Amino acid sequence: MATVPAPRRVPVRAPSPAPRREPEPRPALQVVREANRRPRYALWTVIAVGGVFALFFGLVMFHTVLLKNQRRLDQLDTQVRDQQATYQQLRLQVAQLQSPERILEVATAKLGLVPSSGTTYLTPSGADAVAARQAQAEKATDDGTTSLAGDDQGGSSGWPQVKPYLGGSG
Repeated sequence: MATVPAPRRVPVRAPSPAPRREPEPRPALQVVREANRRPRYALWTVIAVGGVFALFFGLVMFHTVLLKNQRRLDQLDTQVRDQQATYQQLRLQVAQLQSPERILEVATAKLGLVPSSGTTYLTPSGADAVAARQAQAEKATDDGTTSLAGDDQGGSSGWPQVKPYLGGSG
């Protein structure tokens, strides 16, 4: 067997020591007991009471607004009823003023009119109508106006010429 020479060892220098810092002081440690896992009843009670208070406050505000609007509706309803009563009174007054009895009373008392004894209907005879047409035609030729046939187209009315022949008065 052959022998193998060992490798030569070089001395290794030790690293230079770094400047030493003083270790930071550690905080004082204490043994902590296991935490109480009880629910916080006081906090939940305050939250629940606050919620109930807010709910009641909201209900009171809602009812206040509701009552205010209801009062306004009642006032409007009263005004409507008053105006309807006034309207009915005015309608009654108009009906009374338009009644034939009142009109007859005003005509006789204030205006001095007399009720007629009867109605008289006037019917022109054929001769009266022919005479009226002739008078109209003569006047038309003298004035240069249209005849009775032109009355429908906007000509002057022939009533003043026809009236004396119908036997009517004034």
